[in-house]
Amino acid sequence: MNGSGRKHFLPAGVLPTERIERTEDGGSHVRQKAPPPAVRRPTVPNVRGQTPAEQAQSLVAELRTLEPAQIGPIIRRLLPLGNFALEEIAKCFPEPLWHAPLIVGSELPRPDEISATAAALAAFAHEAVPYLDRLMRLPRQTVRYHAALVCAAYSHTGLIEPLARAALDEDLDCRRVARHLLNEYRHEPAYQTALGKLRRQASDASQPSPLRRRAISALTQLRDDASTALFVELLADLDRGVATASRVGLRVLTAHELGSSKESWLRWLSERREQARTEWLIEGLGDGRANIRLLASRELWALTRFLEPLSETDERAAFLNVQQRYRRWWAERGRD
Repeated sequence: MNGSGRKHFLPAGVLPTERIERTEDGGSHVRQKAPPPAVRRPTVPNVRGQTPAEQAQSLVAELRTLEPAQIGPIIRRLLPLGNFALEEIAKCFPEPLWHAPLIVGSELPRPDEISATAAALAAFAHEAVPYLDRLMRLPRQTVRYHAALVCAAYSHTGLIEPLARAALDEDLDCRRVARHLLNEYRHEPAYQTALGKLRRQASDASQPSPLRRRAISALTQLRDDASTALFVELLADLDRGVATASRVGLRVLTAHELGSSKESWLRWLSERREQARTEWLIEGLGDGRANIRLLASRELWALTRFLEPLSETDERAAFLNVQQRYRRWWAERGRD
């Protein structure tokens, strides 16, 4: 599916040119189809003596001098200029920044809280997707990072591959944003394709060690339980950094800790290969180590939203009680 759906509000003064009826594709809970090709924005106004490229250049130059409350009329004039405007915006993106974005919990800043160029880029909706892809490839860290932030304004499958690439970025903040946003696409076929590429990068010994470790970290953060067998194999990797990252990944995915022994993990996995990750986590609630029990409780809450996680101060008996409740829940309706 090549759909897009705008999740942000347009800046003050920017009005949609035409309301478009949208419907969801089957099997998708968050994606919408792109507007039909017949729907176009208004004709580019004819400014005497200026080409569309020159108009875009002068408007973007003015845009960059404005305060947040002033940008709406300029963005409204940029929209009919299409790619001419997008090219100019991309040249100076994301500056000038109004302030450094603050990320609180999972709440990412809106484009109109970042800068005028970020707000303008987001206002172009699905037309900006190729430009975001390009921006997330550039050498400057601040460009890649803020482009990833703008991706939060969209639901477009064309962003899955760029976000998967950004999930391996050298910059930690860029990686965190990209991985957070990738989760929004987990029901899309292209998401599974992206995970497959990450697994190949993690297992490829010819790849640089830092890249392989970042791929393992991404698969762990995305809770890709299909990577469990791969992580077991990588415990024996000659690169000890890769082996250690894989051990951490196994602990998070399974809520078990069997050390670095590949043989121990292979036996464990062979006995539970037909089980779902939820069952592994339920078993982990009964572990003798407090940190593993707590991990299992938190992961189950994130996965099922059935029972809120316990705390570090709770005794093992409380975890065993929760374990029984989860087992009953799983037997009754967890497999549905």
